[in-house]
Amino acid sequence: MQHILINGRNGVGKSTLIRALLQSIPAPVYGVITKKEAVNADGFCPVYIHRYGTEQHFSPDNLIGLCGDGKSLAFPETFDRFSESMQFPTDGVIVLDELGFMESEARRFTEAVLRLLDEAPFVIAAVRDKQTPFLDAVLSHPRAVVYRITEENRDDLRASLLSALPSLLPEFFSR
Repeated sequence: MQHILINGRNGVGKSTLIRALLQSIPAPVYGVITKKEAVNADGFCPVYIHRYGTEQHFSPDNLIGLCGDGKSLAFPETFDRFSESMQFPTDGVIVLDELGFMESEARRFTEAVLRLLDEAPFVIAAVRDKQTPFLDAVLSHPRAVVYRITEENRDDLRASLLSALPSLLPEFFSR
């Protein structure tokens, strides 16, 4: 089974498309999501990581970075700590929303993501439109099909993927 990777620039609709796909798949969903918060008093947007489907909390324990004004500061140790909990059941879909450049220095986390792509039955991921060795490895993974999303094609891509889901994931739709 091939994984679906949605690749595009920031704000184009990767996460929105993933949410639409997940609502249409009759299977449990596991994984991780990142959430960028509003600009803080220092002029930066804190970015947090959460397990999918759990109550979101915002603390130093899951703060993965700060971004703003064309700059970013990543906290690889948070990613690496989080990688310890990236074991998911195999009876559903694993979502990784969003994989970006902040993970690049988090060796254990990047290894966990690549291992998921090797071993998990089905992954849907949003992948930031940046070039790093980690993102290049994700996008060129042999089990991945990359769908490039733009403002111009996002509605057609959504319709196309939604109609293709039963053939892409027959084991979930034949239950």
